[in-house]
Amino acid sequence: MSIAVGASPQPRQHFIEIQNKRVKIPTTLLYNVKTRWNSTLNMLERSVWLQEFTKDWLQTYAEFTPLWSTPEEWRQIEYILEVLQPIRFWTLWMSKTRGITIHRVFQVYQDIFDHLEMQIFKLEQKRMQWKVDIRESLVKAKLQAASYYGKTESSRGLLFGIGTCLNPYCKLNLFRNGILMPVGRLSMRSHIKRSS
Repeated sequence: MSIAVGASPQPRQHFIEIQNKRVKIPTTLLYNVKTRWNSTLNMLERSVWLQEFTKDWLQTYAEFTPLWSTPEEWRQIEYILEVLQPIRFWTLWMSKTRGITIHRVFQVYQDIFDHLEMQIFKLEQKRMQWKVDIRESLVKAKLQAASYYGKTESSRGLLFGIGTCLNPYCKLNLFRNGILMPVGRLSMRSHIKRSS
């Protein structure tokens, strides 16, 4: 639908005009850009936000009506947004350009793992195919996050651990309580023991 609305100036302008009297700042649908973090999430979020304007736009450009999502598909999109919102928060927060975030790396990973595990658990007994598909995708996302987390075993991980230990609000508690995933916990403890 994003491509249809933005295909040429006339459809895009009509989409903006539909919004003119109803919102302060009219906008268009977003494209998915595979190389940008959160691009798909932003695209889906914007499509939900502009849903009523898109429906109005289709009255003029009826040839694109087959692209309109069904109520079931809108429900799926809203559920995906609910699942992914916290992950977007963490990725944006960790990639901020001001302030120090090194001391939060392990806690953010743990929050992401906890969130993914909770969502997988919620979908464990679901039988609708789209919910089964989302659960399988979340399992893959958890495996991918674990592979990224595994990279904290390197000397960079030692820096993250030192940053965590220097955080006056956390210090060694994150390591003592066994909060961290097994990857990283053993080596970090051994680094801490060797240096003391």
